[in-house]
Amino acid sequence: MNKIGKALMVLLALGLALSAWAGGAKEEAAPAAATAKPLEKVTFLLNWKITGDHSPYYVALKKGWYKEEGLDVDVLLGQGSGYSVQVVDTGKADIAISDAPVPITNRAQGAKVKIIGIIFDKHPNCMFFWKDSGITKPQDVAGKTVAVPATDGHKVMWPAFAKQIGVDADSVKFVNIEPAAKVSALASKKADAVFELYTGKPFMEKAIPPDKLGYIVWSDYGFNAYAHSYIASDATVKNKGDMLRKFLKATYRAWDYTLKNPKEAIDILAEYHPINKDDYVANLTVVMDFFKTERYRNNGIGYIDPGRMRETVELVAKYMNVKMDFPPEDVYDASFLPSPPYKYNF
Repeated sequence: MNKIGKALMVLLALGLALSAWAGGAKEEAAPAAATAKPLEKVTFLLNWKITGDHSPYYVALKKGWYKEEGLDVDVLLGQGSGYSVQVVDTGKADIAISDAPVPITNRAQGAKVKIIGIIFDKHPNCMFFWKDSGITKPQDVAGKTVAVPATDGHKVMWPAFAKQIGVDADSVKFVNIEPAAKVSALASKKADAVFELYTGKPFMEKAIPPDKLGYIVWSDYGFNAYAHSYIASDATVKNKGDMLRKFLKATYRAWDYTLKNPKEAIDILAEYHPINKDDYVANLTVVMDFFKTERYRNNGIGYIDPGRMRETVELVAKYMNVKMDFPPEDVYDASFLPSPPYKYNF
């Protein structure tokens, strides 16, 4: 055989070898693709109807950050903090948003729920009223009618705030309304006042002239408990810690992005829900003020301060007549927060 023939034989042999190797690689890769791990389903319950502070969850969905963590997150509308605790405690949702004193109170009454992360680092509970109602200070709400949903966190925490300001909690007559009816209830004067978050002020001002709208923020009168938080059941904390860690990582990543890009976050929210974007940008701008604390600057958003959590538990015990037969450390678990944290350098 001449030199050319030998060279052709060598090339043919190499080609066959490469073909065999490629075929084997495909055969090995096929089972890996077939056994790709499916996304873990997570049911996440909001505390309320859609507001600007719900935009981070849709940012995380839109940008695929939950999927990056291997999670398939289903976001559900809420009906108040009391409802959030009930749904999580019964296993109908994996994670929910609730005002911090509410799960603490319910834990003392037998609910197996824990706080796993904080949202607002300052408390935004507020009462709105018409200025001509005669209300100029929180004590003036005594003898008035107040519209609020039955499971709303404000109603659950009202006895504590009432004691702080020296008012009989039963001196207020509550008018039960649907979660979405707060603005209309006040605008139509269905009640003298409405309990609502201060972050809802832009929505109130759409229905009531700003110069006629009065409001009182509870924290200005000593109500300094922790506010919005993420909660999970004891069973989920024990058995699905990895899922909680991934959820909070993607969620606080989305909060970090939202705080830096509020208008884009609202644009994304509008892709999922029919909203007036200008109103919701205004709403989110107010929300951002409740993140501007030294705790979040130094320790990261979501940080749970043990001392402040103890104060929150003590407030619930003292002013809501709740017997705590467990230490404050039992009401929360900070081990699932992102490391390193997302710090808010406002």
